[in-house]
Amino acid sequence: MKSKSILLAVFLSVFVFSFFNIANADDHLHKVSGTVTGCSSKHAVHVLIYEEAGFKGMNHSQENIYSPTKGADCSVDFSMEVPTGPYALASFEDKNGNGELDFFFFIPKEPAGFYQFSGMGAPKFDKMKVDVNGDIDNIEIVLP
Repeated sequence: MKSKSILLAVFLSVFVFSFFNIANADDHLHKVSGTVTGCSSKHAVHVLIYEEAGFKGMNHSQENIYSPTKGADCSVDFSMEVPTGPYALASFEDKNGNGELDFFFFIPKEPAGFYQFSGMGAPKFDKMKVDVNGDIDNIEIVLP
């Protein structure tokens, strides 16, 4: 009888723990969208999303590649889905087509920009992060 009580207690504990874990999980994805401007419309434009853990090492969690429409003014509309949390957004124009942003002594050799960052020095995650807790559709990243 005692073993049945222990087994029942363990089963109920696991059930209650699982229920509250599922209830607290944020499985909903939020749409983050906007526009990249300043590109030349000759090369692919990469849009990257960084989580704080991968930001210093420039390890993005998502990347979408867009082919801009040929024309005088270049703008690329983008859209990605992410769970709730803080993110940094960046973009670059891949002028040499190698699929990555090239640097010369820590300075980008290709047009590159971050959302909410312009200026000199290394970008800091805390200063340019966007807290995503719902859909966002007004992101603008300007390439120099």
